[in-house]
Amino acid sequence: MRILLTGHEGYLGAGLMRYFSTHHEVIGWGKQQDICTLNGSVVKDLKVQAVVNCAAVTERTTNRFEIGAESDRVNVGGIRAIVAALKDKDIKLIHISTKDVFGKVYSAADVTEEKSRYRLKFAVDDRQPFAPLTIYAKSKLISEFIAESHPQSAVIRLSSCYTDYYHHRGSWVVDIMRTLLQGKPVTATGNGKQCRDPLHVDDLGRLMELILKSDQWGIKLNAGGGTANITSILEYIRLINPAAKINAVPGDDYGFAFNNRLAGELFGWKPEISFAGRVPVIKENILAQRAAV
Repeated sequence: MRILLTGHEGYLGAGLMRYFSTHHEVIGWGKQQDICTLNGSVVKDLKVQAVVNCAAVTERTTNRFEIGAESDRVNVGGIRAIVAALKDKDIKLIHISTKDVFGKVYSAADVTEEKSRYRLKFAVDDRQPFAPLTIYAKSKLISEFIAESHPQSAVIRLSSCYTDYYHHRGSWVVDIMRTLLQGKPVTATGNGKQCRDPLHVDDLGRLMELILKSDQWGIKLNAGGGTANITSILEYIRLINPAAKINAVPGDDYGFAFNNRLAGELFGWKPEISFAGRVPVIKENILAQRAAV
């Protein structure tokens, strides 16, 4: 399949570029091209069969939505440009969204505190009500409704997606690993007991392929690493360095995880890659990158 991948230079996009390139023809569309310049003529000339939109601005510093802000221009204007470019074309669209559209789901009453984690009493379902708090979350929620105006579209909301490689934009997986490898303490709220459900980018790519091969469109589903991969920040730190120092700061982050119900029901999909099993690989790749600098 010939795929146009927007945001291919970012952390997630770079991971998907590696995955898709092994058995698809992938065309990247990054910052230099500007997602808002996509139009029908460009898409026609590229002769693509699918578009995967990973382009995003992850601005969480303000809660107020502002028209014209970079989050609005890229997250909202970008998907608007894509949908307009795909109008009346037999081209499939997968749009990446985020858990942030659900806001702060967990409180102290929703977890059981254990020695190394806050154990979640439930995982977030695809039917969870929206409660976006930041401009990033609000712009991504708006983008979901714009994406659905394309007849052959699907939205995937991610919680914590990771790759095996270092990237300068990184993620909490990369940032914590780099900090510890530099011999520095990690700063974390709640002593790092908040949980995440890390999803390997290859498992995400496999879900996308299942969607692209199907005739089920107009869907919006959640994708996380699954119950077997639920890991607290503290547990991840201990996997890297059992003696690592943690600087605890106040906060009310009790964790987050998806139950992946709809992805399982519609596509028989579930994550296959073990996060704990990939930690040594991530460590090796980051050390190799440091040595090459």
